[in-house]
Amino acid sequence: MILLNNNKVNADFFLLTLVIIMPSTLLIGSAVINITIFLIDILFLFILVRNKELQFLNSKTFYLLIIIWFALLINLIFSLNIESSYTRALGFIRFIILVFAIKYILNKELNFKKYIFFSWSILFLIVVVDIFFEYIFGFNTLGFKSYMHGRVASFLNDELKIGNFYNGFILIALSLIYYKFKKINLLLISLLVFIIISLLTGERSNFIKCVLMMIIFISVIKMNIFNIKIGVPIIFLSIIIFILFQNNSIKERYINTTFHSSDKITQNLNINTYLKNSKYGAHYNTAFNMFKNYPIFGVGLKNFRDESRKNIYENSDYFYTSFRQNTHPHQVHLELLAETGLVGYFTFFICFFIFLKESIKNHLKNKNLYQLAGIIFIVISFTPLIPSGSFFTTYGAAIFWINFAVVESFNS
Repeated sequence: MILLNNNKVNADFFLLTLVIIMPSTLLIGSAVINITIFLIDILFLFILVRNKELQFLNSKTFYLLIIIWFALLINLIFSLNIESSYTRALGFIRFIILVFAIKYILNKELNFKKYIFFSWSILFLIVVVDIFFEYIFGFNTLGFKSYMHGRVASFLNDELKIGNFYNGFILIALSLIYYKFKKINLLLISLLVFIIISLLTGERSNFIKCVLMMIIFISVIKMNIFNIKIGVPIIFLSIIIFILFQNNSIKERYINTTFHSSDKITQNLNINTYLKNSKYGAHYNTAFNMFKNYPIFGVGLKNFRDESRKNIYENSDYFYTSFRQNTHPHQVHLELLAETGLVGYFTFFICFFIFLKESIKNHLKNKNLYQLAGIIFIVISFTPLIPSGSFFTTYGAAIFWINFAVVESFNS
């Protein structure tokens, strides 16, 4: 604080630096992520108080996020195990402040936007190279190896979730490429390369989300040649199918692993049969039954891990019912229903609907691709049925709220 009060030291510069390095902390660990968020929040609040700019927080989005936080605090009262829940419920405020800290620094100066998006995109490209390097040599540039065949670890080492990071910044990088070079052909080539790299990660659900994001992105941005919108998806699918059936490692991960669970799947291919013969199905069924037992407020944040082990959630119709216990149910809608109940679920999505409605209206007016990138990521994050990481873990939440902050920063 003494340094910041010194006129020779610019607090905005420190905040800019922290926001620039924020994505890199996602590749290190939860402790570093939380420390960085804490520093950003404290510095941002200090700047607002020092400059008497607390009115900066006077916005519809801020109040919507506060409503969500209050819903989590109410949920804490009804939690089956308050000791497990209180850190997530109380700690949610750090993401609200993070959103407005990023918005503040993005809107401070035009050059700040350039520095931030350029730095984030460079980091993304480093991850792209690292994923390809590991796919070729079996270990990444730091020597990390994946413990699971067909999956890429990259900089996260034994945590096989680089696909979430990848999806969180892929559209921001594409937006920068488009703004920097103004060449649609380069954008399409980059898009094609990025989607192939996503395939190489071996993360099936994140790959599906990546493809969905690309399709929406390329369909929304203006293109002079209509055939590009028709031809590019066909080219994507052709290349992906070729790779799937020509590369044994990828074929094993995306085809054989997906459909190996039971011969019943090949005889009667449908979603219900697949879920009953997969671990994800066991998680989904447990979460849904948990919601039925506690429909109003759920079991409480971070309580799925303990509640799911109880015998009442055993279901012999699901082949992997003995593996039902996990830290979360691997589906964001079921996680919200099971842990926050109908009160939390509808509070979340009503607030998100209002926010997205305003954001889409702003995008249609200003046509900003960075905002479009964030909107698409938020929407795809709530894709039903497709497996997902926990919405409330530090890693996944930080990626989500960074994109949320980008969208908010372009809202008038």
